Amino acid sequence: MITKGNFLLMEPSEFKVWLDKQNITRKIDKLQVHHTASPNYSTRQMINGIAKQDVWKCLEGMRSYHLSQGWSGTGQNITVLEDGRIAISLDRDLNKTPAGIKGANTGALCIEIIGNFDQGGDTMTAIQKQTVVHLYACLALKLNIPMILHISCITLGIRHLEHG
Repeated sequence: MITKGNFLLMEPSEFKVWLDKQNITRKIDKLQVHHTASPNYSTRQMINGIAKQDVWKCLEGMRSYHLSQGWSGTGQNITVLEDGRIAISLDRDLNKTPAGIKGANTGALCIEIIGNFDQGGDTMTAIQKQTVVHLYACLALKLNIPMILHISCITLGIRHLEHG
C-alpha cells in the first residue's frame, strides 16, 4: 500500500485485509457502480493493458475536476484502475457520503471504475474485471448489502447487468 496526496493505493490482494480493519460508523446500504467518461483508456494512454499516464496524476486529476464543480472533495470513495489496483479517496473515506448520484447518495458507497464502458467505448481488462468482482464481493460481505447498478451496462464476465 502506498499513500500519496489524497489517495491510498493498493493491490487487489490487500483490499480485504484493509477493509476488515476499517471501522465504518455510518449506515451503508447501497453500492453505486460508476465508470468514467474521462479518464478512460485513451486518455490514460493504454498500451497492451498498461497506462502510460501516472496513476497519481489520474487520481488527482479526477479530484481537481470534482473540486472545480464545487464538491468538497473526490466524488467517489473508491476507484478501480485498469491494472486492477484500488485507490481509496482519503478525502472521501468510507465514513463519508459520496457525491455519486444526485439525490441518492445517503447510505451509499461510490465506486468509480476507470474506463468508458458505454457502447463503442473501452473494453475492460481482465484484471480490472476480476478486481471489480472481488471488491464488490468484499464490500457486500462486510456491509451485508445488495448492489445497485448506475451505468448503462457492464459485462463482468459473470452475467450482463442493466439498470432500468
